Amino acid sequence: MNKSTLFDLLKLLAFFALAWLIFALWDPDLSGDGKFDVSIETEESLGKIIIEDIYGSSMAFKNVNNNILDSAMHILNSRLLKNIELTDYEYNIRVIKNEQINAFTLPGGNIFIFSGLIEFTDNPEELAAVLAHEIGHVEKRHVIDKLVKEFGLAIIASILTGGDAVLINEITRTILSTSFDRRQEREADEFALELLENSNINPKAMAAFFRKMNRDNLDYDKNFEIIMTHPHNNSRIKASLEYLLSEDFKEIPFDFEWDSIKQSL
Repeated sequence: MNKSTLFDLLKLLAFFALAWLIFALWDPDLSGDGKFDVSIETEESLGKIIIEDIYGSSMAFKNVNNNILDSAMHILNSRLLKNIELTDYEYNIRVIKNEQINAFTLPGGNIFIFSGLIEFTDNPEELAAVLAHEIGHVEKRHVIDKLVKEFGLAIIASILTGGDAVLINEITRTILSTSFDRRQEREADEFALELLENSNINPKAMAAFFRKMNRDNLDYDKNFEIIMTHPHNNSRIKASLEYLLSEDFKEIPFDFEWDSIKQSL
C-alpha cells in the first residue's frame, strides 16, 4: 500500500470516527422535530472542562465559603431543588467573590452566584427568584442549546476529546459574555415563577428584585426593548405581579438574618 492510499484511508477512518463520536455523544430527540439533544452526560463533561478553564484562567474566580453563608445557601438551594418535579441534573451552586450584580449558568447544572448579587438583594426571597430563573435555564437546556448554535456539534465533540486551550477559552468567553435570546429568557422566567410558588415563595419576589434594579438605574431604556435580547425589567415585573397563585398557596418565609449573611461576604 503506497503512502497516498494509506493517507486517504486514515482520513476516511478519522471521518467515520468523528461521526461515530458525535452520534455516540448526542441523543436523538424523540419528539419528532428532527433536532438532536446533547446527552446529560456529555453536558456534564463539557461543564467540568469549562469550570476548569474558568478557575485556571486570569479571571481567577474565588469561591466564598463561610459557615453563615453556607448554611443559608444550603437551606435556600434545597427548598428550590426539592420542588423541581423531575430533573436529570445534580446541581452545583457556587457563590464567588465578585462585586457585579450577576449570576450565570454553565452546562451540567452548574450555577455561579456573584457575591455582589447577594449584597444587592433585600431578602433571601429575592435571591431565590434569581436562582430559580437560573435553574430554569438549566432545566430548559438553554446553555447547551446556545453553544450548539454558536459552535456546532463537531467543535463541541472535539473539545470533549481534547480540544485545544484556545477553543475552550473561546467557548468559556461566549458563555460569560453573550445573552440568552428573548424566548429563552421568557421561558426561564415562567419556569422560575412556577418553581417559586411550588417552593412556598411568593413569586412577587421577582417583581421586587427588578423594581430595585429600576430604582438603581440598572436597566436599559425601555424604548430600546425591541432590539434587546433581555426582556425589559418592567415586562418582568408585570409578569410576576400578574402570576396567578393557586388558592391553597401558603408562603413560608426564610428564617434568616439577611443582613448578617450579607456582612459575612
